[in-house]
Amino acid sequence: MRTISGQKELEVTYSAAETPTGRLSPTGKPRLPAPGHNMPPEEKRLLRGCADTQALYIAHHNNKLHAHMEPRDPRAQEAFNALEQARCEAIGYENMKGVGANLSAVLDEKCRRAGFQNLNSKDQVNFGDALHVLSRIALTGEQPPASATKLMQLWEPVLQTQFKDVGFDNLKDVLHDQKAYADLAKKLIKALDIPIEDVDGGDSQDDSESEEQQSDTESEQDQQETQEEDGQDSSQGQVGMDDVFEGGEDDHMDASFEDQNDAEDAADQSGDGEANPFRQRNADFMDGPESRYVVFTDQFDEEINADELAESSELSRLRNVLDQQLGSHQAIITKLANRLQRKVMAQQRRSWEFGLEEGILDPTRLARIIANPNVPLSYKAEKETEFRDTVVTLLIDNSGSMRGRPIALAAMSADIISRTLERCGVKVEILGFTTRAWKGGKSRDLWMQQGRPENPGRLNDIRHIIYKAADAPMRRTRKNLGLMLKEGILKENIDGEALVWAHNRIAKRGEARKIIMVISDGAPVDDSTLSVNPSNFLEADLRNVIHWIENKSNIELTAIGIGHDVTRYYDRAMTIADADQLAKALIDQLADLFDEK
Repeated sequence: MRTISGQKELEVTYSAAETPTGRLSPTGKPRLPAPGHNMPPEEKRLLRGCADTQALYIAHHNNKLHAHMEPRDPRAQEAFNALEQARCEAIGYENMKGVGANLSAVLDEKCRRAGFQNLNSKDQVNFGDALHVLSRIALTGEQPPASATKLMQLWEPVLQTQFKDVGFDNLKDVLHDQKAYADLAKKLIKALDIPIEDVDGGDSQDDSESEEQQSDTESEQDQQETQEEDGQDSSQGQVGMDDVFEGGEDDHMDASFEDQNDAEDAADQSGDGEANPFRQRNADFMDGPESRYVVFTDQFDEEINADELAESSELSRLRNVLDQQLGSHQAIITKLANRLQRKVMAQQRRSWEFGLEEGILDPTRLARIIANPNVPLSYKAEKETEFRDTVVTLLIDNSGSMRGRPIALAAMSADIISRTLERCGVKVEILGFTTRAWKGGKSRDLWMQQGRPENPGRLNDIRHIIYKAADAPMRRTRKNLGLMLKEGILKENIDGEALVWAHNRIAKRGEARKIIMVISDGAPVDDSTLSVNPSNFLEADLRNVIHWIENKSNIELTAIGIGHDVTRYYDRAMTIADADQLAKALIDQLADLFDEK
């Protein structure tokens, strides 16, 4: 990466949360998937491809020029960024054969993980991802991967119709001139009927752009640079998020109060409280973790039942698809679930206490009395094993990276475990968390309309899905789990707020014992939020919420990470390498919990 990027001092970090799809880090700091031991050749090529993607972007991309020419409409901005990434990759593909092979492997992986091979309509795919894939293939002339065949079939007629004056061929002629490329890219975006407009409605392509608009743009760039410098040295600027969580108790409190004051100051500057969406976390999280976590607006957030997101007939169809996909796994999962049932039922059964001086006569000792009349009579009494009334919440990550086998196995495992525990008198709630849109949605639109205030906090529309309420029988809600296979449902993940939501729901219940199990395959990721906040904004909040629940709440918390080390977040957790191990991991974790008194 240092060689290709031309930066000898480039610092690269590795994270198990990263997926090998060539995703550019929102912070601009290179981050790669953590390499495993004894990696097979295909995994090595993917890792190298991810490195090449980011190195090429650093080498051939000018941040200031890009920021100056970038459209402000969210959809146009997404398309503009996708085309720029394709440009940088095409340069590497053209110049270096080995790099080209690595980039092709990553493109195939991206298409497979996005589910492009299962498309029925062009509207089922994220527009930015589709444009990146289509433009990359056009600019490099490479053979499209099999996973992108349906995507190209659906989009090719549209592109042929709309690309009249400008198309991908025009972009290919100016690959090495970022400014000329950006001008053509915006014309291409306009050809796709996406407006290239500033927030105030002016055309950002207009050569007669006013000096005031230009100075505003330069001011925004200066502010972004200042924020980056402040973030690198928290001792000279605002308190860093790591300081809040890794410092001592006094430091934690001081940082929290400073952050709260900062938020209140921002609120005062923005106007009255009713119209101002810049606020602290809702107070309904019991005492609430003390944190600087803020939400720009929650007016577009959604808590919704699964059956409201699809027609009943579609849910039935998706449920059938789910059952067909997991036919080979169902017998194994059922066998494991029966083992869990025996363990739970054994703890609920009554037992006998022998050798008592009073109670019910023990007939097994009568022979001894007849043989020796001097032996006193022996009595027994029935005792009840202590088993606290229990409720379990399964909180499932519904992010885009869970597509395919992970989400299907999570749904099937939740189904069978729920039915198993129901037979044992243990109630189960199944919840999912995602966002309503990619890269911000209406929250980001509102933020842009209000002039892009600094440090807005969470900047996306969250969606919390109730697949099964604790009091609802599984036989009536089982088809809801098919919703997890619906195209367009799985987007981004904001884990901290989802955990607060699940905690608040279960905390209101009357059972004596309450358990939350989290199933996730990565750290919190929301591009819109992370692009305008500290890079660890969401992760730090998740750590804070977990710490509060584990230390101040009577609710038991455990987690399972799929290919992602969650033990660094949760005290009680385990990590599995593959989704195929999920059912066994879930049942083992539950069995261990029920073993505890």
